[in-house]
Amino acid sequence: MPWLRIWVRNAPFAVGILAAGCAVPPERAERERALRSAIEPCLQRYPSVKLTGIDDYGRVYARAPEHHMDDVEGFERCSREAIEREGLDRIGTGKLAVGAAPTTVAIRTAYTAFLVPVQINGVSATLVLDTGASQTLISPDLARRAGMQVTRGAPLLSGNVVGGRRVSVPLVRARSVSVGAAAVEDLDVGVFDALPGRPEIDGLLGASYLHHFKFTVDRKNLQLLLEPVPTEK
Repeated sequence: MPWLRIWVRNAPFAVGILAAGCAVPPERAERERALRSAIEPCLQRYPSVKLTGIDDYGRVYARAPEHHMDDVEGFERCSREAIEREGLDRIGTGKLAVGAAPTTVAIRTAYTAFLVPVQINGVSATLVLDTGASQTLISPDLARRAGMQVTRGAPLLSGNVVGGRRVSVPLVRARSVSVGAAAVEDLDVGVFDALPGRPEIDGLLGASYLHHFKFTVDRKNLQLLLEPVPTEK
């Protein structure tokens, strides 16, 4: 199966604008409040600037009257530094859902792989358990069914497929990725057809999800056991 070994490219992150006035999903409201709080001193410092949007990765969008265009540059620099100080610019590594609980689910085999029943934004899917993949990947079709759209300027993953071909994979943020009651929120996943010709498989369940859990594969009984690992404070 020609799936990817893939890692995050060290490059600036940007996704489509969450324009001011647009509805923000409840699970993202807290993050947007944190972003707006971090840049509030910058807005006060540059009163001629009007904030028009903030994206999921902490990139701000602003405008100002033509004779104050230098203020936009200053505001963007100020905001970038403030967001970096607060650690709000990082790729979405996800967090355990409030109700996340120990889970045991039945898995299936396909060749030498294990297939896991997963829900992405509440949509049922089948992913290959791939502990060697750093990133969880989903197919474009699953992304569409789960209401996830790749936007212009999305952050990219770089990696190689079997045969050495190098590819770039866009990230989108899933509201939830869950295996039974083992749920993770706000997790970035790559959108890529890692298993062409296998429409019954929707992607790979990688370490970006699995690192939130202590997990065990019961090969004899074909079960996956997941126990949430609390985030250190």
